[in-house]
Amino acid sequence: MRIISWIILLIIVFPAGAYAQSLFEGGVTEKMESPFQLSGYGRGVLYTGTYESTSLPEIRSGYGEAALKINAFSGMRGKLYSEIRFRSGYEFNEQINQFQLREAYADLYLGDFDLRAGQQIVAWGRADGINPTNNLTPRDYFVRSSEPDDIRMGNFLVKGRYTIKSRIRLEGIWVPVYRHSVYRFDLFDMPDFVNFADPYNPGAALKNGSFAGKVEFLFNRFDGSVSWFSGYDPMPGIDAGPLPETPGENPSIDLYARPFRQQTVGLDFSFGLRSFGVRGEAAYREPAAGYKGEIFVPNRDLRYVMGIDRSFGIFNIMVMYSGQYVFDFEEMQMPGSFQEIEPEMLQQPAVWGMLGPVMDQQLAGFNRVIFDQTKEIMHSLAARPAISLFHEVLDLEVFGLYNFSTQEWTLLPRLSWSVSDNLKLGIGGQYFEGPPNTRYDLIAPVFNGGFMELRYTF
Repeated sequence: MRIISWIILLIIVFPAGAYAQSLFEGGVTEKMESPFQLSGYGRGVLYTGTYESTSLPEIRSGYGEAALKINAFSGMRGKLYSEIRFRSGYEFNEQINQFQLREAYADLYLGDFDLRAGQQIVAWGRADGINPTNNLTPRDYFVRSSEPDDIRMGNFLVKGRYTIKSRIRLEGIWVPVYRHSVYRFDLFDMPDFVNFADPYNPGAALKNGSFAGKVEFLFNRFDGSVSWFSGYDPMPGIDAGPLPETPGENPSIDLYARPFRQQTVGLDFSFGLRSFGVRGEAAYREPAAGYKGEIFVPNRDLRYVMGIDRSFGIFNIMVMYSGQYVFDFEEMQMPGSFQEIEPEMLQQPAVWGMLGPVMDQQLAGFNRVIFDQTKEIMHSLAARPAISLFHEVLDLEVFGLYNFSTQEWTLLPRLSWSVSDNLKLGIGGQYFEGPPNTRYDLIAPVFNGGFMELRYTF
């Protein structure tokens, strides 16, 4: 019944959205005179995969989703924006009925000063997909969607921006309440005695807030910025709960996501070089003093990205290099995985007494894998060739990445067919491969497979 209600709602708002959209086609002046705009989409998505390498393809995710975006203008002084989504279906062997307030914020325009407050997504950085300067936006790494932006999650924050003579902008952000990224550790193959508990979240207090600032330079042939972030990293590490003195009848140990505070100083840039577009970023990250050395905290590192793209008529190609240098690097003492132990062995006091130190070593290795710090220096190369055919009716692109340091690689092909102005059919696949005890080796059983999506936008 919920799905039927949403379909009826979409049928009702389609004409309103089309009418409101026509009011906005006349430019900025008419846009401000029109007080209300509706847009959105409805889509059906199907993902297939295999639970074992020898099994036949099975349905891993299948859902319907409806999204509604609302813009409400108040003359030239302000704007309200919201986006809501509802998803229902089957995902990761579970039935889902999810309502999501993706964004909901208000803008205030005061000449050269803008103020925005509410649930919003802030994406810093100019590189293509890999953004070491963006430490503000939590991500849902396990969302099943063909749209890369769907990985980003909204968070409540206050953002102010001041423009100096249209060439320099100052931006400041305060995040009062921490929101962690979603990483489904429970989907990985873990020993029976390991239990994933609820993540630890810092309380809503001024001392637990995050702060960020950026100076942005906007010139005719060059854009760039210098940024700073201080607060809790959106991507937490994994820590272990206290170990009981005795194993009991059903021995278990709790693991949970635990965030850490850090500071990041970064820069990004983009410019044109003849017929090429060049973009890049670099960021130095250092954990706060009180968190250094903890098993759930990465070492300080320097991450950097450089990308070049060019179009040749209907053909476009992007090539991107990314790297990382880890300071104070030490080789892992144990592989980044959790070893199975027989239940009878856990009942022995000597084995149970040694479990805590062993788990700490395994956790340290596991966090190294999650934070891409298994090597002192990391080198990756990515490419995305794309072609548009039949006057942009048919689009084909393939994204590929190879990590020279860990020998991990991924291939993501996608074909999109614009059936009409509003209706689009997409098919594609995801494939991840890596040696044992690497991140791609962990996620491959969850993500490898194909997908199909039918989307209607209004």
